[in-house]
Amino acid sequence: MIGSQLQKAIFAALITETAVADGRIYDRVPENPTFPYVTIGDAQVINDGNSCGDGWEVFEDVHLWSRPESGSKVEVKDLAPSVVSRLATTLAVTGFVVILAELNSSRTFRDPDGLTEHSVLTFRFLLDPA
Repeated sequence: MIGSQLQKAIFAALITETAVADGRIYDRVPENPTFPYVTIGDAQVINDGNSCGDGWEVFEDVHLWSRPESGSKVEVKDLAPSVVSRLATTLAVTGFVVILAELNSSRTFRDPDGLTEHSVLTFRFLLDPA
Protein backbone atom coordinates (compact mmCIF):
# COMPACT_ATOMS: atom_id res chain seq x y z
CA MET A 1 0.00 0.00 0.00
CA ILE A 2 1.19 3.50 -0.72
CA GLY A 3 1.19 6.02 2.13
CA SER A 4 2.60 9.54 2.10
CA GLN A 5 5.55 8.71 -0.18
CA LEU A 6 4.00 10.24 -3.33
CA GLN A 7 2.94 13.43 -1.52
CA LYS A 8 6.49 13.82 -0.17
CA ALA A 9 7.92 13.33 -3.68
CA ILE A 10 5.53 15.93 -5.12
CA PHE A 11 6.48 18.42 -2.40
CA ALA A 12 10.21 17.80 -2.98
CA ALA A 13 9.83 18.28 -6.74
CA LEU A 14 7.91 21.55 -6.37
CA ILE A 15 9.81 23.18 -3.49
CA THR A 16 13.10 23.14 -5.42
CA GLU A 17 11.65 25.18 -8.30
CA THR A 18 11.45 28.92 -7.55
CA ALA A 19 9.18 29.41 -10.57
CA VAL A 20 6.56 27.47 -8.63
CA ALA A 21 5.10 30.22 -6.42
CA ASP A 22 8.52 31.18 -5.03
CA GLY A 23 8.54 27.96 -3.01
CA ARG A 24 5.18 28.58 -1.31
CA ILE A 25 4.07 24.93 -1.40
CA TYR A 26 1.74 23.89 1.40
CA ASP A 27 -0.07 20.89 2.79
CA ARG A 28 -1.78 23.14 5.33
CA VAL A 29 -1.97 26.82 4.37
CA PRO A 30 -0.81 29.33 7.01
CA GLU A 31 -3.02 32.24 8.06
CA ASN A 32 -2.84 35.21 5.66
CA PRO A 33 -0.64 33.51 3.04
CA THR A 34 1.23 35.40 0.36
CA PHE A 35 -0.21 34.76 -3.11
CA PRO A 36 0.31 32.93 -5.37
CA TYR A 37 0.79 29.60 -3.64
CA VAL A 38 0.33 25.88 -4.24
CA THR A 39 -1.38 23.25 -2.10
CA ILE A 40 -1.09 19.51 -2.43
CA GLY A 41 -4.67 18.34 -2.34
CA ASP A 42 -6.74 15.20 -2.33
CA ALA A 43 -5.62 11.85 -3.68
CA GLN A 44 -7.40 8.76 -4.89
CA VAL A 45 -5.52 5.45 -4.79
CA ILE A 46 -6.79 2.57 -6.92
CA ASN A 47 -5.42 -0.95 -6.57
CA ASP A 48 -3.84 -1.81 -9.93
CA GLY A 49 -2.19 -5.06 -8.87
CA ASN A 50 -2.63 -8.44 -10.46
CA SER A 51 -1.49 -12.02 -9.91
CA CYS A 52 2.06 -11.01 -10.90
CA GLY A 53 2.44 -8.27 -8.30
CA ASP A 54 1.20 -5.17 -6.57
CA GLY A 55 0.61 -1.84 -8.27
CA TRP A 56 -1.38 1.35 -7.77
CA GLU A 57 -2.98 4.01 -9.91
CA VAL A 58 -3.00 7.31 -8.04
CA PHE A 59 -4.83 10.52 -8.95
CA GLU A 60 -3.37 13.48 -7.05
CA ASP A 61 -4.80 17.02 -7.08
CA VAL A 62 -2.48 20.02 -6.93
CA HIS A 63 -4.22 23.36 -6.31
CA LEU A 64 -2.88 26.71 -7.53
CA TRP A 65 -4.12 29.88 -5.83
CA SER A 66 -3.79 33.49 -6.97
CA ARG A 67 -5.30 36.78 -5.92
CA PRO A 68 -4.23 39.34 -8.54
CA GLU A 69 -5.40 42.93 -8.21
CA SER A 70 -6.66 42.78 -11.79
CA GLY A 71 -8.95 39.83 -11.02
CA SER A 72 -7.46 37.98 -13.99
CA LYS A 73 -6.89 34.24 -14.25
CA VAL A 74 -3.62 34.86 -16.13
CA GLU A 75 -1.33 34.54 -13.08
CA VAL A 76 -2.75 31.20 -11.96
CA LYS A 77 -2.74 29.88 -15.55
CA ASP A 78 0.88 30.97 -16.02
CA LEU A 79 1.85 29.08 -12.86
CA ALA A 80 0.46 25.77 -14.17
CA PRO A 81 3.17 24.92 -16.76
CA SER A 82 5.96 25.09 -14.17
CA VAL A 83 4.03 22.66 -11.93
CA VAL A 84 3.31 20.30 -14.82
CA SER A 85 6.94 20.29 -15.96
CA ARG A 86 8.04 19.23 -12.45
CA LEU A 87 5.41 16.52 -11.92
CA ALA A 88 4.63 15.02 -15.34
CA THR A 89 8.01 13.34 -15.27
CA THR A 90 9.62 10.50 -13.39
CA LEU A 91 9.57 11.42 -9.71
CA ALA A 92 11.73 9.78 -7.08
CA VAL A 93 9.13 8.11 -4.85
CA THR A 94 10.70 6.23 -1.93
CA GLY A 95 9.94 2.51 -2.14
CA PHE A 96 8.23 2.71 -5.53
CA VAL A 97 8.95 2.76 -9.25
CA VAL A 98 6.99 5.41 -11.15
CA ILE A 99 5.73 3.76 -14.33
CA LEU A 100 3.70 6.75 -15.53
CA ALA A 101 3.32 10.39 -14.47
CA GLU A 102 1.01 12.61 -16.50
CA LEU A 103 -1.37 15.54 -16.26
CA ASN A 104 -4.86 14.04 -16.37
CA SER A 105 -6.95 17.24 -16.25
CA SER A 106 -6.85 20.93 -15.45
CA ARG A 107 -9.62 23.31 -14.45
CA THR A 108 -9.49 27.00 -13.59
CA PHE A 109 -12.22 29.02 -11.91
CA ARG A 110 -12.92 31.97 -9.62
CA ASP A 111 -13.25 30.89 -6.01
CA PRO A 112 -16.57 31.60 -4.23
CA ASP A 113 -14.90 34.43 -2.26
CA GLY A 114 -14.92 36.44 -5.51
CA LEU A 115 -11.26 37.44 -5.07
CA THR A 116 -9.23 34.28 -5.53
CA GLU A 117 -8.41 32.57 -8.81
CA HIS A 118 -8.01 28.83 -8.46
CA SER A 119 -6.70 26.05 -10.70
CA VAL A 120 -6.85 22.36 -9.94
CA LEU A 121 -4.37 20.13 -11.75
CA THR A 122 -5.08 16.42 -11.50
CA PHE A 123 -2.11 14.15 -12.09
CA ARG A 124 -2.22 10.42 -12.75
CA PHE A 125 0.58 8.18 -11.51
CA LEU A 126 1.10 4.45 -11.98
CA LEU A 127 3.30 3.02 -9.23
CA ASP A 128 4.82 -0.38 -8.61
CA PRO A 129 6.77 -1.45 -5.52
CA ALA A 130 10.53 -1.00 -5.88
